[in-house]
Amino acid sequence: MAPQPADEGSLHVVTEPPPAAPKPQTPRTISRQGENEAEATLLQGEMLLSQGMILEAWQQWAPVAQGSNTMTESLYADNAWRLLFDSYFKQGNRDNTPYFLKEIANIEPTANQHHLLQDLLNRQPRERLNILLQCQPPASTLTPILQRALSSSSMVVRPEGEILPFAMPPTTPIAPIAPVASAIAAAQPMGPGINTAGTVPPSSSAMPGTGLKIGLLLPLSGKWTSMGEHLRRAAKKALADYPAVPIQLQIADSGDSVESSRKAMNDLAAQQVDVVVGPVFYATVQPAIEVASAHHIPIITLNPQRDSDPSIPGVFSNAFQPEQQAKIMARYAVLEKKYGRIAILAPESEYGRGVAKTFSDEVQSLGGKLVRATYFPPDAADFSPWLKNLGSQFDALFLPASAKQVRLIAPQAAFSQSGNTKVALLGTALWNSPELLSEGTDFLEGAIFCDMDAVAKERFRQSFHQTWEEDPSTLATLAYDGVAVMAQLMQAQQQGGGDWRTALTRTAGFQGANGPVRFLNNGQSRRAYLLFQIENGQIRPLHPVQDSLAIP
Repeated sequence: MAPQPADEGSLHVVTEPPPAAPKPQTPRTISRQGENEAEATLLQGEMLLSQGMILEAWQQWAPVAQGSNTMTESLYADNAWRLLFDSYFKQGNRDNTPYFLKEIANIEPTANQHHLLQDLLNRQPRERLNILLQCQPPASTLTPILQRALSSSSMVVRPEGEILPFAMPPTTPIAPIAPVASAIAAAQPMGPGINTAGTVPPSSSAMPGTGLKIGLLLPLSGKWTSMGEHLRRAAKKALADYPAVPIQLQIADSGDSVESSRKAMNDLAAQQVDVVVGPVFYATVQPAIEVASAHHIPIITLNPQRDSDPSIPGVFSNAFQPEQQAKIMARYAVLEKKYGRIAILAPESEYGRGVAKTFSDEVQSLGGKLVRATYFPPDAADFSPWLKNLGSQFDALFLPASAKQVRLIAPQAAFSQSGNTKVALLGTALWNSPELLSEGTDFLEGAIFCDMDAVAKERFRQSFHQTWEEDPSTLATLAYDGVAVMAQLMQAQQQGGGDWRTALTRTAGFQGANGPVRFLNNGQSRRAYLLFQIENGQIRPLHPVQDSLAIP
């Protein structure tokens, strides 16, 4: 029988944040994780955005943004609308603007959505609006909106939906957040504590016999409240699985903004926590890192590091790293199968470009030959033009694409080849979906991709469901791992294993929800992977990836 998570006990103390005051005139029904399709779609889009897949995120949000007659569905539509424009205003550029315009083309915004858009425009620095205006193609529907915002005029929506222009005060630019590296350099001298091995000195609260104080930084208010509650349950599940380890869990609300995240992290620092797990989304991660670093508190975020992020001592990323999967498949192609000519077909997105570049770099560093790489629009259904661009002189094709796209690409790739040459298809964990095998699999026979251990995943799912009567989300496994890693470190320390801070980057790693996990000295996480093969219409495990935890 699974152990029941206890809020308080002789070894575990859980300190919850005070409940947020109810907001007037905002009735909403919060469903459990996965019970509402719209809410699950919004969450999936946010996860895609956190991984750099902004075009895929827009595809998730746009259908939800359509107005509705019911109160709850209208709230989801408004959230989707806000997410669409907030992400575009932050990350829009000349390349992705046409895709954004296509996604919003069929949306008929409600009066409230007009107000939301105006509020977002008011928050943008004029420099950013100027940049976005230069990105607009001819006849763009956003051009007049951006022009009005820049000329200090705006729109007001009457109750009946009539839009009229009116003058508004000039927009005040939002002060940019200082880069993390600069913030740390400007802080007080770090002293003898932080070193280049990624470890941090003991905090003043780490007194013998008091146990470990873990700060849990989650979005417990705002649009992701239900998801934050789900992650809190995952953290408590980790406590229940290690009942003999003395841990104090201090829970704080990161909200969904820079300001709320910074305030929550300051609150945890005032409580003298020894380590922080969280937050989740990229916008809330950076301010939390700044505060944690200034207070010499190690932090394990639940968001993947970007290539542009500096490696900061004491900052660890507990997330699934797509680049690790790309390196695994490159090593399989070059070292194990010795394919002589390799090509890449990837979606035109930040995720697709990033994973393709890592794969390409690894192939060439191993002495392999990359023939060509090409990128297709994320909404493509006919891939023949891009396959034609690749040519026919390759014997392996790396496809870091969704299961649905791979299912469509496979037969087209087969017909694009001359003679009887069969192309080996290689993929990532995005393939591992029932949709991959929803139709005929003849052209997928023998294809290889990597993912984590399915047996370990199912074991944890059953245990989590037995405790909470719900299945864990992908993010829940990360929240669980963050607390479980610290519990295992304290367990080792109780047995004479030395200081937990030094052991956080131990070579052997830790046991996570989906199998072994390890932190490198640069703060990135690595997980144990297996290779899977499509055989007789089924996905079957091939063999574990050798030394996957050691991949730099």
